[in-house]
Amino acid sequence: MALKKKKIEFYKVNMKTFNGEKESQLKFEDILKSSDINGQEVIFKGKDMEMKIFDKKPNLIVGLLETSRRNNVPPKKNKTAKSLSKIGLNKDEGLAYANIFLYDVDRQILMYEINKFGSYLDHFVSYIYLALKQSNSTFFKKFKINLEVVLTSNEYNRILNMKFHKSVEVQIAYPNKIIEDLKHQNGALSQVCKSANKLNSSKLHAKFEVDAKNKKTNKGLTSKTVKEFLDDAKNLLKTKSNQNVQKVIVSGYGNDLKKLQHLDLIANRYIKHISIDEPRENSNLLELQRSSKIKELHENCKQDLDSIFS
Repeated sequence: MALKKKKIEFYKVNMKTFNGEKESQLKFEDILKSSDINGQEVIFKGKDMEMKIFDKKPNLIVGLLETSRRNNVPPKKNKTAKSLSKIGLNKDEGLAYANIFLYDVDRQILMYEINKFGSYLDHFVSYIYLALKQSNSTFFKKFKINLEVVLTSNEYNRILNMKFHKSVEVQIAYPNKIIEDLKHQNGALSQVCKSANKLNSSKLHAKFEVDAKNKKTNKGLTSKTVKEFLDDAKNLLKTKSNQNVQKVIVSGYGNDLKKLQHLDLIANRYIKHISIDEPRENSNLLELQRSSKIKELHENCKQDLDSIFS
């Protein structure tokens, strides 16, 4: 057995749902508890995905997104003979991976395990939409799931409400890989990534800044564009590209216009880990162990979360 650390990311869930022209009362927990989601098989971007809910309490939901890959399966290697060969999967078999998740109903917080071989958070959301659609669910109305990155302190809104935005700084590795995740966007972040790609650059470091010598009369960076920039960066953190977003820092001044404040979207993310005992070869996805560990972590994080959103 080997003790492996699994990264758990935290997101604030905001649901926008509409029934015709009126806003409906559909909640995220209603969707997760629905039989239209639990046990549904969805094929998405070459992956077989299935959600399983283990625990459905009034204030807590624990489940697992199982991802099975049947295509482009790597070979096995014989260390002694130094030879490669097929694993030997049947046509209806694949390699299975897990992402455990926990939804705190009272705090509207989603805790999600990051497993690069499984499904990132954007595919988790896509699974929900597709499962509801193919099951002809009564829940399949016009709705949108918004997931906001949880920071170690509730600085996001404070930064957006600054009187003067002085600078935005971003550092990204492999901007060519970022473009695909921003393909429907045309904001500042997308534009600088496209420029870096045209130059065949493997690393992007850009800073947008205004002179702040006289903050009362000079204009800062456009607040709307700063928000769009941050939103694009936060959306990237839900995708496979999150490992390539290395720095996103916004600097500015509050009402007193004296002390320069900084928001580091990467360094200030609220991220925790769980440890799983993994055998050399698994016969299951260690569901019980994953479920127990994430519930224990959630219990230990309640005070932090209450402090962040107080």
